[in-house]
Amino acid sequence: MQDIYEDIRPYTDAEVAEALPKLAKGKLIAAAARYLYPDKDPDYLPNLIASCKTTDELQEKVVAEVLYRNLKGTNSSLTHSGLENFTKSDGSIGAYVLLSTHRDIVLDPAFVEYVLFTNGLPGTEISAGDNLLEMPEVEVTMRANRMVKVVRSDNPRVLYTASRHLSAYIRDKVTSGERSLWISHRGGRTKDGNDRTETGLLKMLDMSGQGSFLENFSQLPIMPVTVSYEYETCGALKTLELYRKAQQGFYKKQPGEDVNSMLQGFLQEKGRIQVSFCKPLSQDDLLRADEGLHYNDKIRILADILDEKLLASFKLWPTNYAAADMVKGTKEYLERGLYTLEDKEKLTARLHKECEGMPEEIYPGLLKLYAAHLIESR
Repeated sequence: MQDIYEDIRPYTDAEVAEALPKLAKGKLIAAAARYLYPDKDPDYLPNLIASCKTTDELQEKVVAEVLYRNLKGTNSSLTHSGLENFTKSDGSIGAYVLLSTHRDIVLDPAFVEYVLFTNGLPGTEISAGDNLLEMPEVEVTMRANRMVKVVRSDNPRVLYTASRHLSAYIRDKVTSGERSLWISHRGGRTKDGNDRTETGLLKMLDMSGQGSFLENFSQLPIMPVTVSYEYETCGALKTLELYRKAQQGFYKKQPGEDVNSMLQGFLQEKGRIQVSFCKPLSQDDLLRADEGLHYNDKIRILADILDEKLLASFKLWPTNYAAADMVKGTKEYLERGLYTLEDKEKLTARLHKECEGMPEEIYPGLLKLYAAHLIESR
């Protein structure tokens, strides 16, 4: 039988078994081994990866351990809520489109996976833009970890065809109950803290449906997910990108820039991290959206409903409250006991250090990134 999704789907276990021994011999894994396992023989990680024959084995032996070491090594901690939302009324574990906030290229889905794995729940497939696959070793690593390729293109015809293809894949995967799939609720990371769902993403999910708006989304269970960091990963880099775009009218990423962001996000201290799984969209939610007069109205209302759930579940840390007071020039959240002067001093020192060597205009934008959920401009 023809594999119509071969161009975008993750590796099968047979492909994983074939690819990992080759990956283990590459420069990427050698570099990772030096950082992750300085106390072990240089061949420890390559040999461990080469020994894995399936994705489950790779994630159990390697990925879970790497994430555990990263949390400890960067003085970070991880908590979660809402796992009960995966259990359906009949007691079985459901498959969902995990529509997630997106602050870090790799860590957002990685921490979602880690929470599921450590709590005995099935892992998800993870959608990722093909712009992240500049390095062949990165592509092999990600496809071996259940990555689904999202084609990016400036050509409208190519993008339309690719979107229909991806939409059909997601619908087949999730509605069959085979596996959940993680996807960002917007194209690219949120760089200004404005965690809003893009309507284009919802239209993409709808493209593969054969019925009405209500029927199509009723068939495709969507669970909003938030990943909240006490310290924003790559915060200064994201703010710098927005600054350059404002100055030049556009921003073009340099080769290797995404890979650098992935590495920096991994290495930075993230503080406390909270993963929240919301209740899936209900029939009442969909009926509310279906009241829109036109298709675009329905999609916009649905995006607003998703944002209500995402914003309500997003964990705000003392860093967010301190930044909001600094942006607004108030002591509102300090007087309410939501952060301390020590929290403020630590945040200020961290952000100034992040901005070293960058235009001074970056600092106010970085503060707003932290404060976005609490300032009136939202």
